[in-house]
Amino acid sequence: MEWPKDLLEIFDDPLFANVHPKAPKQTPEQVVRDGFLAICQWSKAHQGRAPRMNKEQREEWLLAKRLKGIIEDDARREILRNEDKLNLLDTVYDD
Repeated sequence: MEWPKDLLEIFDDPLFANVHPKAPKQTPEQVVRDGFLAICQWSKAHQGRAPRMNKEQREEWLLAKRLKGIIEDDARREILRNEDKLNLLDTVYDD
C-alpha cells in the first residue's frame, strides 16, 4: 500500500516523534503465563525449589500464593503444563 506523500510528511513531523499505538492488552492466558514464568525464574535462582509460604520473605510468599492458586485451578494448571520444566505444578502446599 502506498501512503500519500502529504500523510507521510505529517508522520515525519517531530511533534509526532513520541506518538505510538497503544500496546495490545494481554489475554488472561498471557497474564497467567507471565506470572508463572516469574515463579519459574525465582525457582531457578533458588536451586529449582518451589517458593515456600514464608511470610518473613514477602516476595517468596507472594510467589507461593500465586503458585498455589494456579495449582488449585485445573484450567490454569493445564494452560501451563508445557511450561513447567521444574515440576512446580506438582508442589503440595499444606493449608
